[in-house]
Formats: sequence, C-alpha cells, structure tokens
Amino acid sequence: MPDAPSLALRYVACDACDTVFARPDDPDEPTACGRCGARPLRELSGVRGPDAYFSP
Repeated sequence: MPDAPSLALRYVACDACDTVFARPDDPDEPTACGRCGARPLRELSGVRGPDAYFSP
C-alpha cells in the first residue's frame, strides 16, 4: 500500500509514572502527562510511525 497515509505518530514518555504514549504529530497537543499530569514529557527520538515503538 504505497499510497496509504502515514499515521505520523510520535512517542513520548512520562518519567514520573513510567508511561509511554503514542500521539499524533500535533504541535498544539498538551505537554503534560494525560495520566498523572507531570511535565514535561520526554520525546523518544528516532521512534516514529505507527508500529515503530512496538516492533523490534
């Protein structure tokens, strides 16, 4: 499926509650953790795409 749209996900981690979130690549998204409210979230650099974090 070469014409399939990319999900353009990015992965961020909350070091306070050890949660990883897959989020759409949206510059207006909140910078606080949706689970515990801690700031800032740490972007997992080099991990992009729909399955990148979960695939070996």
